[in-house]
Amino acid sequence: MTQDTTRPDAIVARGPDLTDLIDRLVRHDVVHRSLYTDPALFDLEMLRIFGGTWVYLAHDSEVPAPGDFVRRQMGRRQILIVRTEDGGLRGLLNRCTHRGTTLVGEDGGCAKRFVCPYHGWSFGLDGRIQNLPVPDSYDRLYERPFDLGQVALATRAGFVFGTLAAEPMEIDTWLGAAGPWLDQHAARYPGGRMGVQRRRLTQEYGANWKMSWDNAADGIHATFAHASYNHLGKEADTDTVLARNPADTPMVSKTLGHGHCVVDQRPGIPDGPWSTMRPLPTREALEDGLRAKGVTDPATWDLMTGDMVNLSIFPNLIFVGNQMMVVEPVALNRTRLRFYLTHAPDAPEEIDLMRLRVDEDFLSFGTPDDFEMFERVQEGLAVEEEEWIDISRGDGAGDVLGADGLVTGTVASEAPMRAYLAEWKRLMARPIPTTIRRARIEDSRFMQTIRRREMAKKGA
Repeated sequence: MTQDTTRPDAIVARGPDLTDLIDRLVRHDVVHRSLYTDPALFDLEMLRIFGGTWVYLAHDSEVPAPGDFVRRQMGRRQILIVRTEDGGLRGLLNRCTHRGTTLVGEDGGCAKRFVCPYHGWSFGLDGRIQNLPVPDSYDRLYERPFDLGQVALATRAGFVFGTLAAEPMEIDTWLGAAGPWLDQHAARYPGGRMGVQRRRLTQEYGANWKMSWDNAADGIHATFAHASYNHLGKEADTDTVLARNPADTPMVSKTLGHGHCVVDQRPGIPDGPWSTMRPLPTREALEDGLRAKGVTDPATWDLMTGDMVNLSIFPNLIFVGNQMMVVEPVALNRTRLRFYLTHAPDAPEEIDLMRLRVDEDFLSFGTPDDFEMFERVQEGLAVEEEEWIDISRGDGAGDVLGADGLVTGTVASEAPMRAYLAEWKRLMARPIPTTIRRARIEDSRFMQTIRRREMAKKGA
């Protein structure tokens, strides 16, 4: 392939419309290394992808009561997901409107209000300013936009998404074919009630955030990168799906639109998910406990492990096993992964105790393999003369394009990678109008009081 001498090093300086350049960087069968190595592209991603489209922020079970909040990341922006006094949800920027100080330093908690530690400004759960020191020292204070900035929120099946887009796509339209898969994930819990534990496990790797996305639906790598994990399964005489030749399994991958995708392993597991579990600490005792309670329903036993459906919601939410993995870009070559364990509040307690053991398993023995591969890829992409990365596997060789424009392939197909990069290209090519939302100033009781006080002074 002829070397492409176009370098995107000064990409932001090229102007707001980057369509032609972006088209050259992401082609149907190859992608340019600069998507993983160019700092200007990373900066633009934080604006246009992690601001201009829907980003997963929280699950509503994490903030069950008024005053409950969690702190989350949306690109470089810290967001507080807050349960308000009327039972609603708000997505508040964790930034005081006075001098920009972050209001909250902890990952979650419960509060009656948010008070700035620098100058004492106070804000309600709905983001409206409640008080500030020496209000008389401001002229026409009631005309200033001092209420906390907010992001638009939307919820599907308990999952909360946020965006700064001025005119965001309807959440169901954006989820598209991924929506029913999300519903199905929640519906497998007894009573359709799923919980997410606030306490999370955090790990980091030294590579670009899109490595996680390249890996999420890649059915080839498991046979090789997870060789030690597969060996453990064989030693325990357990049917480990990761050890199979992906070309010989009926498991499938599907693109779902807007960069979302799913890998359905269930066709390759005729005996159900629990049949793939090898011996784990406390497993026998917990199984005995369930039998003593008369629990024999296979669906309940399968609830102790993942549903063998790996669902990925672009750009930052990946379901693996009983965990939700949230991708947080930190820098061009530094990514933080947050692992949130889900639980079944209405199931026997043995179910959640076993889910803890199951989730320790792959996270301890498989995830380190992925991190090593991500970092080795990042190192390899430092070779500037080798510009292109191949993403053609499956195209014209097994992939099936449906009437809806979505692709179904084997788990060896790279169709999900091509699909998310197409969404990346759509979001990155042109500026996306964004806006900070605020409560109306005239609705603030504090500001109404200030205005009456100023009017009274002027009348006097």
